[in-house]
Amino acid sequence: MTTQRKRRDPCTRSVVRLPERDLSESISHLAEPLLEPLGPRPAPDEIRRAIGLAVNLWNAQVTASQLWGDPRPKPLADLRKAMRGNQVAATFEQLSARWRNEFAFDPRLVREWSFDATDDGRHQLVCEMALPAGIEAHVPPPAEKRIAIGGKFLDEVSIRLSATTYLSFPIESHRGNVGTDGVVTIHAKMPTVVQLFAEGRLTRVGGAPVDVMVGGKELGSMVLSDVGCAGQLGYNDIAVLVFRRATPVMAEIVVSVDTAGRRIQ
Repeated sequence: MTTQRKRRDPCTRSVVRLPERDLSESISHLAEPLLEPLGPRPAPDEIRRAIGLAVNLWNAQVTASQLWGDPRPKPLADLRKAMRGNQVAATFEQLSARWRNEFAFDPRLVREWSFDATDDGRHQLVCEMALPAGIEAHVPPPAEKRIAIGGKFLDEVSIRLSATTYLSFPIESHRGNVGTDGVVTIHAKMPTVVQLFAEGRLTRVGGAPVDVMVGGKELGSMVLSDVGCAGQLGYNDIAVLVFRRATPVMAEIVVSVDTAGRRIQ
């Protein structure tokens, strides 16, 4: 028995973090198996045909993906059918495998693209991005509103709820204060702090120093000196973390090694 995946509820949305790699660069990389046989100085029209095939396959794969909630496999099936034949079919499978291995988690579609070649053999590909329906790009908040512990922004920390779902909290759920004596007090959601401990970004009270950032200001290495519990209405869902600046002696202990070259705490 098979079950049909439901289409995405039009009232819902998913926010995803886009890859840092430029879309044009990714398309060029996908097209490499098509471009390499053309030699060192291929004709511009040959390059355009290769890139056009790579773009069509890319868009068809993204559209058919189960990851974005509303898979539409017909464009991919039509492209596979159009590329029947021993050599052409092998090219389709090669590009598809390349896409699955390197770009399967990339939600970007190519809305428009242009290619320009110069007389000296250089070329430039420009791609205009689009996203599947119901998918929005994650835009990080400004640094001056964020708090980071151990190199991780608290609003980006997520803890697992089930095999496929995770819980995270926005920047409004966390706040930090730097006292005149340099002591830093951070109020953070308890699940966020538990995940930080689980990842090793936070150590025990009095343990190894960690880097702390509050309001976009790097405060350097600090030591967790106290942990408390707070929360409105008695829910006790807020962890209160108190950090003090690491002394030179603490830093020396953390980075020292034994005679065998192993790091010791």
